[in-house]
Parts: sequence; C-alpha cells; structure tokens
Amino acid sequence: MKNAQHEIPALPAIVRLEAEPARRFIRSAVREYQKCLDSRNGDGVPTHLPRASALLFGQTDGSETTISDIEFVTNVRDSDQSVMAEFEKTIAPRFGDVYRNPGRGFWCDEKSVLEAIKKQSAKGLDLMGSIHSHPNWHEIGPPHERYQELSENPTRMDEYLFRQSCWPVNVIWYIRGGVGGGGMAHRVAGWRPGAGRCESLDIRIPPAIHDEFDVESPIHRQAIQR
Repeated sequence: MKNAQHEIPALPAIVRLEAEPARRFIRSAVREYQKCLDSRNGDGVPTHLPRASALLFGQTDGSETTISDIEFVTNVRDSDQSVMAEFEKTIAPRFGDVYRNPGRGFWCDEKSVLEAIKKQSAKGLDLMGSIHSHPNWHEIGPPHERYQELSENPTRMDEYLFRQSCWPVNVIWYIRGGVGGGGMAHRVAGWRPGAGRCESLDIRIPPAIHDEFDVESPIHRQAIQR
C-alpha cells in the first residue's frame, strides 16, 4: 500500500459490520489459522504464518459507517520486487527483523485494489478501509519471532501502514487458538490513523456473528448489538 497523498476523511467513529461480510472474513481467517496449526512440526511449531486480509466497502450516513461488503485482493508481499525491497530496506530496519520473513505482512496489489473499487462503486459502495487478522504468533510461532505480542491492537508496523494508506477504517481481527487444546477465540477492534497513535473506533458486530464465532470486542462491550 503506497502512501496516499490526501487527508484522512472525517468519518464517524461508529462502524457497523454487516453479518455476511463479517462471516466471509472470519471463515477466511479461520481457514488460514487452521493451515497454521496443520503445519506444525515435530516440536509443535507451525511453519505457516496465517494471513487473512480484505478491503472494506460501505457507506456512511454521517452518524455511522456501515460495511456492506468485502473484497479479497491479491497479496504481493512476497512477489513484487519493489514491495520486497521496501520491507528489506525500510520496514525491517525500522520495525524488526521478523519483517524480513516474506510470510509476515500483507501488501495489496494496486491493480486488484482498483478492480475492487470499480466493482463496488457500481453497487454504490465506497472503499472505507481494510481488515486483517492477527494470530497469537507470540505463543505458537518460532521462538525467535515470539518477542512481539499480537492482539486486536495495532503493531507499530500496522500504524505505519494505516498512515500510509490514509484509510479511515482499519479493523484487526485477533484469533487465538491451539493453546492448551482449546478452540479458537476471537477479538476485534477498529482503528484510524491519528496525529500521534491510532485512534480507536467503535466496531459493532451483529449478534448472529457473536453467537456463531464467540466474538468479543474488549474496547467497546456495546459492540454486540442487543
């Protein structure tokens, strides 16, 4: 995601995810996480770092933003020479050697982004931002990559990319599983770039999604629409 030379739109802090786009993303994130668990070696350490990412499309009415659809776009993190050079020369020295791992990070293919925008614009929906998953890699990943704790909060690298894109809605979906033999647990939070650190958004999830996937928003308990 290249640096967009424009200001961040002043959209409402309330962001409502409709059930179907939320469900589609969660299923993708769960599939990725299961691949991670299935890739564990004899020591129980996985080799597949799960990555799920999508673009968010919707509308705002002035009081809240509604996300009505998502688009999965091509990841060129480990195939585009200019992107790989950015990670090697700028991102890894700034945010840590873990980002030299081509399996870490997601970079949207610009052509795929434009195609998604055109497709959704025909339906009257605008590009609002992005959503991506965080696994509990600090608990199950290789020992040398466990120093950075992941959660539904943005890493310094996330904040860097959020500022680069200037998108007003950035959702992080945290999945924790494979520890102690339990199932997968989900937490979600939303963020927008601020003058300093990212500012939190009020992410609201339909009850059906909460019940189906046991999703909790630790920042806004009212995120579950009762």
